Amino acid sequence: MSQDAFAAAQELLPLVRHSRAETESGRRIAAPVVRALIDARLCRIALPAELQGLALPGVEALRVYELLAQAEASVAWIVWNNTLPCFFGRFLPPAARAEVFADPAWLYAGSTRPSGRAALAGDGYRVSGRWSLVSGCELAEWLALRCVVEENGQPRMLQPNVPEVRMAWVRRADVEILDTWHTGGLRGTGSHDVVLRDHAVPRRLTLSPLDGSSLDGVLGRVPIVCNMAAGYAAQLLGMGEAAVAALLELTGSKSVVEPGPSIGERPAVLGALAEHLHRLAAAREHLHARVRELWDATQPAPVRAVAAVYGAAHHAMAQGRAAVGAMYALAGASALYTSSPLERMHRDLHAMAAHVIAQPMWVEDTGRVRLGQKPLNPLYLI
Repeated sequence: MSQDAFAAAQELLPLVRHSRAETESGRRIAAPVVRALIDARLCRIALPAELQGLALPGVEALRVYELLAQAEASVAWIVWNNTLPCFFGRFLPPAARAEVFADPAWLYAGSTRPSGRAALAGDGYRVSGRWSLVSGCELAEWLALRCVVEENGQPRMLQPNVPEVRMAWVRRADVEILDTWHTGGLRGTGSHDVVLRDHAVPRRLTLSPLDGSSLDGVLGRVPIVCNMAAGYAAQLLGMGEAAVAALLELTGSKSVVEPGPSIGERPAVLGALAEHLHRLAAAREHLHARVRELWDATQPAPVRAVAAVYGAAHHAMAQGRAAVGAMYALAGASALYTSSPLERMHRDLHAMAAHVIAQPMWVEDTGRVRLGQKPLNPLYLI
């Protein structure tokens, strides 16, 4: 199945590249690409076979994200972004999980920002709120939205200063999508704001990691957030590889208008090409090795194995960013034009940097683990 997924992603690349302008101008993934993703079930990477998912092992998923990111960052982002709701589905009761993931044609979106309110109401909640940066919300059938639970108009506390938080699953038809995604980078992800107003959600369609997993097998127990960090890193590795390829192509096509050697003969270019190709390869091998160890680990996974994935992921992120930045700079004025893939990568790279998984708090907690301390982020080990 994993080889089939990679092969399916490879087959998609010409269509993804052909549709780049439509994806960019429409601020959402082009419709033919969406249909192809659905047919290949690439947005169901983290679902078990009984839910018509691909159930890809961690490293195999990374290869898919990296490959897609070489062609179009927004497409890779949407595929990766669908992984989190699929992973979180393990905290739903089995019947609810079967309901939410019933149709292989459905895509998913969500927000981990606790910007909603879920007021207790009988055997469920009345949910209201506005969530930003909900990537792929226009394409999704179901959205998982994080809310603070309220009782009698006040947040219900699990302990001092720690409110109860749950994710509520709602249909796209029940939310209002606000056209807010006017950006430079990742324009094709359609990461608009969504609004929900006093909507009834039964408790069975809400979840918290504190509920525990109801799914058997490795997908029911492998740590989630560090895998998302690894998937993010894989995308940057793919963009780094694509940036190197773009500069290599430029060395054979760019005319020399100033005195001196051609771009392909400049020592700075030659050295950077070799350096970044090897940095990317080393970061990939390290990331894959740590993710493989995590997926092979006895459960629950050792804390140090989780920390190792975060560390390898953030190292790989840095190498991907460095490669894109270096190739963009070495390309000179050629990279300024929208006809250059480096121009798009440069924009996408900076948009991606705003995501929570790229922030330094994860690496700081990795340092704490290495010192024998507990991580401060409550999501670190989930």
